[in-house]
Amino acid sequence: MKLSRITFGLVIAVATMMEVRADEAEVKRTEDVIYGRKYGMALTMDVFTPPQPNGRAVIFVVSGGFNSAHEAIKPEFLVRVLERGYTVFAVVHSSQPKFTIPEVMGDIHRAIRFIRFHAKDYGVDPERIGIMGSSAGGHLSLMSGTAGTEGDPQAADAVDRESSRVQAV
Repeated sequence: MKLSRITFGLVIAVATMMEVRADEAEVKRTEDVIYGRKYGMALTMDVFTPPQPNGRAVIFVVSGGFNSAHEAIKPEFLVRVLERGYTVFAVVHSSQPKFTIPEVMGDIHRAIRFIRFHAKDYGVDPERIGIMGSSAGGHLSLMSGTAGTEGDPQAADAVDRESSRVQAV
């Protein structure tokens, strides 16, 4: 039987999806972890813990067009990272047009600080945190890589005392 390129691509995609489903059974997913609050709204992330964690963290910024939603978390995008043992934090941020890009960056900084503060709880090294994303998530990841800041040692909230710098983008 001769397969066209499109048919072959669909076969590969379906095979990959089946592989993802099999891998997801081994990955622990903790949904809706609240990393902050903003104007009465919870800022959340899902945490994906691989079967054999390597102690390193990757933040996946869930964003397209600077809009973010829990429903946009696609575990199939995370399979290769999870296979390598990284614990993945899929971060959902506030969205445009209600919030500006600088306000969204504040959410990303808060998520990084939260992960660093709770690193021991998640079994990750607080000095080995990377960040990635696609579309607006990629843009926000690059911004985080160049605009991370030290924590405020005088902050009332212990999370805000942590650095928002990442070690890899």
